[in-house]
Amino acid sequence: MVQAKQEQDSAVQAVRGVKYADHLASGLETLSFASKGDRTKYRLKIAAARALEEIGYQDIKVSDICTYAEVALGTFYVYYREKNEIATEVVLEFDEFLYEQARQVGRGTTEFEAILNTNRSFIDAYRANPGLMRCHVQLQSQLPEFREVWRPRHQKWIENLARSIERRGNYKEHMPGSPLAVAHALESMVFHYLYSIIVNQESLFNEEDPSHAEDLALMLSTLWYRAVYCKDPPAH
Repeated sequence: MVQAKQEQDSAVQAVRGVKYADHLASGLETLSFASKGDRTKYRLKIAAARALEEIGYQDIKVSDICTYAEVALGTFYVYYREKNEIATEVVLEFDEFLYEQARQVGRGTTEFEAILNTNRSFIDAYRANPGLMRCHVQLQSQLPEFREVWRPRHQKWIENLARSIERRGNYKEHMPGSPLAVAHALESMVFHYLYSIIVNQESLFNEEDPSHAEDLALMLSTLWYRAVYCKDPPAH
């Protein structure tokens, strides 16, 4: 039991606060590529992740990606038609990376620890990748091709949360809404609040300092736990 808990804690720490571009870059040493072209395409994705993070979707140019990747401009067009195509691919894969982190850290824990570790993971991801989080919102609002792929993935995440609420929680049939609506509302609360204070730095009342990540995680997790279980979380 103790060993399992230690392994879980190690897994939690391993995925916290990772810059997505650095995560991709580590793949150059660990992944096998079928061809030199596949490796070059992967380097372009790393470059796009860094450029999107540091420059932003609105201002990024294909030439910026090529500069980060240290390749000629013509090389880009061997693999991608335009910046929208690579931006969509990178940001969708970044989103899936965040969801997978959340799934990993929530396994094999108590109900409150699962919620807390998931929120810790998202807080660290927002702090490490604010530029990519901003790109996600921009692509969602501006590119139909991005929305077409992202919305079903997001819906699946909400449905999984709803099933967990229905199975574990205390949200009964006589209460307003449904497990699906509650899952959507709680997920939106976390997303929009973290986006506001970490990405946009809109702490209107100076109520939260994003550097105090643990206090922030505890607050959001307590709200989530109370909504799902209709009681205070256990002492932590």
